[in-house]
Amino acid sequence: MILSFNWILIFFYTSLFVNDYDVNLNRFVIKDIKYFGAKGDGKSNDQIAFEKAAAYFNKRGGNGKLIISKGTYLIGKQTFTKGHEGKPAYEGADVLKFKNIENFTLSGQKGSKLKYIKGLKFGSFDPSTGKVFSSKRNFVDYKYAAFIGHCINFENCKNIKVNDFEIDGNNQSISLGGIYGDVGRQLPHYGFFIKNCRKLIINNVDVHHFALDGISIANSFNDNLRDEIEIINSKFSFNGRQGFSWIGGNGLVIKKSSFNNTGKASVASPPGAGVDIEAEVGPINNGYFEDCEFINNNGCGLVADNGDSKNCTFKNCTFWGVSAWSIWINRPVFTFIECNIYGSFVHGFNASNDVAATKFINSKFEDKPFEGKPVYGKFLIESNGRKRVSFSGCSFIAHQKKLCWVQGSSSWLPEEKYQFSNCNFLFKNVDYPKGDFIALIRSIQYKNCTFKFEHPLAKSMGYWLNSCCGNLNTDLGGNKTIYTTSKVD
Repeated sequence: MILSFNWILIFFYTSLFVNDYDVNLNRFVIKDIKYFGAKGDGKSNDQIAFEKAAAYFNKRGGNGKLIISKGTYLIGKQTFTKGHEGKPAYEGADVLKFKNIENFTLSGQKGSKLKYIKGLKFGSFDPSTGKVFSSKRNFVDYKYAAFIGHCINFENCKNIKVNDFEIDGNNQSISLGGIYGDVGRQLPHYGFFIKNCRKLIINNVDVHHFALDGISIANSFNDNLRDEIEIINSKFSFNGRQGFSWIGGNGLVIKKSSFNNTGKASVASPPGAGVDIEAEVGPINNGYFEDCEFINNNGCGLVADNGDSKNCTFKNCTFWGVSAWSIWINRPVFTFIECNIYGSFVHGFNASNDVAATKFINSKFEDKPFEGKPVYGKFLIESNGRKRVSFSGCSFIAHQKKLCWVQGSSSWLPEEKYQFSNCNFLFKNVDYPKGDFIALIRSIQYKNCTFKFEHPLAKSMGYWLNSCCGNLNTDLGGNKTIYTTSKVD
């Protein structure tokens, strides 16, 4: 009788284990990554443990929490395939690949860090020898490719929370191959890759030094529902191609996050933007950015140039273009409210109506140096032929550069012209040649704007506003030009 009872106990506990892993999927489970064999000692490669953890939660459809406890977890692996069976020369592996899961949290702790191992290959490599292959632009022979993969990949997932850890792509220690793709090395190495997910929140993550993008969102739903994706209190810096690539989605909120120093480490590929909004896999709509930074990127701080991308608002954000434009806009319904733009804004959308027009409201444009380096561009604004671009309550402060180059067509109706209202233009420089213009303004409609030459020598230098023929501009009154004749501190 006792023997039978013991066997019952063994069966009972064995059933618990099996249910925990395979059967009882309705029970919310919490697991630490070390449960799957990770050490987090900064010495052991914990890649397999992370793969096991992803497989575990994928099998049960999520419904749980994976804790990355304090420690440094080395990750990353590659297989040299020699390009056999249609594979790349060096095949990477995702670290955490989640698919079709719901109600799941991935949570770190203070001091939780994932870091890629040294020496992973990235670019073009000879599949027969494994050595660097010196490729040229537009080289896309897959058997020569070497990629590292995604660190955290969510596909077809819902109700996801991610928070409180650091991911180091370690692109300083990558073994670089030749060019792969149209320019640079266009191969997978992402911090986050999010595809067709909804109700996902990322909070307090630090994602840096990836060879491609810090994060990419690629949603392609065919309905009109919002994705409800949020990114809060997070950093994406020193990544190779983009801090963030938004290539499809509807309904994204990003607050108190930074997208800085793209292409400023050991790996750089165009566009090199802080944020690139480009509808490739699906339309883009309803983006909202607040208290965010786009600073010192190799390319534009923000670029929105192609695809069905529209309706994005930026509030109290800082754009600082040192190597390239601060902002490049060529898509409809982009609005900037109370933003600081250090460096040049270029283009704007050529709108057929006021709703679609690029708008700047209560924002500041200034050629303020970054860490002693001059900002990019010759003017604070450079725009040609873009109807209805508007600036309301904005200030323009030029220390060394010219104020603006804004030029439309003589055939435009007043409402189609560039719109300036209640704006202040301040020019401080006297280093330009005598008799030079300091702002070109043609085909604008303006009201209550002040152009002030602050340096006392500006008038004697003969600086002027180049408006060509006055009839190109529509003066709605309240505009004035001021030359300061006394010394200004």
